[in-house]
Amino acid sequence: MDLEPIQISDFELASVIIVTRNRCKDVIECVDSVTKSTYRPLEIIVIDNGSSDDTPTRVPSLYSSVRFVSNKSNVGLAEGRNIGQSIAHGKYLVFLDSDTVVDSEMISNLVHSARNPKIGIIAPKMYSYFEPKRLWFAGAEFDMVSSRAKNVGVNEVDCGGYERVTNISHAPTCFLVRKDLAEVVKGHDRRFFQSYADADFAFRLSELGYIHRYSPKAVLYHKVPPRDRARSLRSLGLDSPMRAYYYSRNKILFMRRHATRKQFVAFITVFMPIIALGYIERITRYGGGSSYLSPYLTGLKDGVSMCLREV
Repeated sequence: MDLEPIQISDFELASVIIVTRNRCKDVIECVDSVTKSTYRPLEIIVIDNGSSDDTPTRVPSLYSSVRFVSNKSNVGLAEGRNIGQSIAHGKYLVFLDSDTVVDSEMISNLVHSARNPKIGIIAPKMYSYFEPKRLWFAGAEFDMVSSRAKNVGVNEVDCGGYERVTNISHAPTCFLVRKDLAEVVKGHDRRFFQSYADADFAFRLSELGYIHRYSPKAVLYHKVPPRDRARSLRSLGLDSPMRAYYYSRNKILFMRRHATRKQFVAFITVFMPIIALGYIERITRYGGGSSYLSPYLTGLKDGVSMCLREV
């Protein structure tokens, strides 16, 4: 994809939307890194989902220029992003998780790629915060039969093999999208609450004909568990019982919405039971016990029930 260099006169407002909950130290480090971005003009919006820590007082006191919205309760990642989108003034929206630190050139490089009108979302290269040479994301692929979402390059030490712009299926953690496109798909679907909300957003844009891209020059660092803690509930993406519920439920809802009929039948009859057994075994092995198993199983049941009601 050939793009013209951005001229200073071409700069248009970008809005960075960060949804957080009980991550005071993380969100401060995240916001601090965004304030050091070379891209201007820039607005930063923090949506706090009912934090009980110091986030509601500390962030506004440290960053007077940040637009801070304090929700009384946890409305979820999807609705938090929608709130941010509704008040953002930027032509470009950067949806960013609060457990990240961005490179000072990341937003400039994402905007550079977004100038192509055929592009939907643009995602940066993502490294492990704790192991800065180890990749976490250099693209994404989604298997619409098995439901397997794969981060390209995950856990590899970056030796320069992922420097090409490539097409991607979706992007977790961080992506840029033009606000007009986000408005076309009416933002994130609040039904997903958190898990699969970003994938659903990307797939709905794909179904309108937009192409998603990975931009290797744009870089961030994500606070994922280091390799020596790979066998943990957090490494499964289940850092709370609530997340265990939405992960299992939303996988089914996502596949029901975006897979073909044949793909969904194969998923629900063959792959879903295998995946569920694997997660049940690992939740037990990693010490999750009934506090994680119960919501995971309830999520499976609710996901199937919701799909059956739509048939």
